[in-house]
Amino acid sequence: MRPMPFLLLPAVALVAQSPAPVDLTQKFNTELPGINQMLKNYQAAEAMAKVEGMIPATRPAFNGANLQTIGQSMDNAQGLLSFYRLWANAASEAGQWEKAVEIQQKRLKTAQDIKADLEKAQAPLAAQWEKAAKDSQDYIAKGEPRKKELEPVISAFKAEYEELKSGKKKLTKKEADEFNARGAKIGQDEQELAQINAALPVHKQNLANAPKVLKVIADNRKEADGMIKAAETSVAKAKEVLATQNDEITKFNTEQVMKKVKIVGKKNWVDAVLRNHENITKLNGAQAQAAFLNRLLVLDPGNATASKALDNLKQGKDAFAKDAKPAKKAGKKK
Repeated sequence: MRPMPFLLLPAVALVAQSPAPVDLTQKFNTELPGINQMLKNYQAAEAMAKVEGMIPATRPAFNGANLQTIGQSMDNAQGLLSFYRLWANAASEAGQWEKAVEIQQKRLKTAQDIKADLEKAQAPLAAQWEKAAKDSQDYIAKGEPRKKELEPVISAFKAEYEELKSGKKKLTKKEADEFNARGAKIGQDEQELAQINAALPVHKQNLANAPKVLKVIADNRKEADGMIKAAETSVAKAKEVLATQNDEITKFNTEQVMKKVKIVGKKNWVDAVLRNHENITKLNGAQAQAAFLNRLLVLDPGNATASKALDNLKQGKDAFAKDAKPAKKAGKKK
């Protein structure tokens, strides 16, 4: 739950509430179980295509009108980046490691753009609240002493007025003129005191809210930094896995060339991997094994051994289960 927005008082123009944007976080949470089930059912390519279709062609606009809309935009951003992460995962399980790197890079660029929008939206808010806190602090520092100064003067005059009104005290004409002049000044003092009494609670509220608002702003910035950091980590990992495999294939092919073996793309390496079944069966779980077989089929499309192993997994068998030989028909007795 996002914290409720704080109103800056006293002079704030209310912003008309815009229509609620598509909630990508809610959509992601709704769609995730189905995508995970597709991956468990060895439908990685189909899952990859489905997730891609769920991602908006254009990144949703970042609404920086106020803290509440900024919070909604950050929630939406988390949903969008989660879709990118899921898309990359599906691409990886489909064996499309190069595509997974590309998607992770898009995720990183999107996270960086979101932070830029956030900074643009929050900068004036932060400045506004920092100024409000200083102004309120200054007002309270001057207003409270002035209030203590005015209250006894006004109270004394009112007490004197009540005494004159009751007839207990009589004034000369000169004293009456002086009293009336004081009364005019007291009227001004009462107006000033009323303004102070009305403004002090507002400034105290602003002073109390400012640290809370600035914390929300700082938390939003920290959240955006976390989005970028997570995306950077995923890009680095995806690149590392791809580079490690490419280096392994290059080293293998180089050794084969030295042995005067004819190299056919990456097929030689794929065949060598498949000859040792443990390269597949040691992987934890059928889903992981299927993902690696998908990768081998990307490197060597149509590889019969990899295709057969993948079919076996889809049928609930071990990857390299041997087909049962048909029973021999008994010969007819003469």
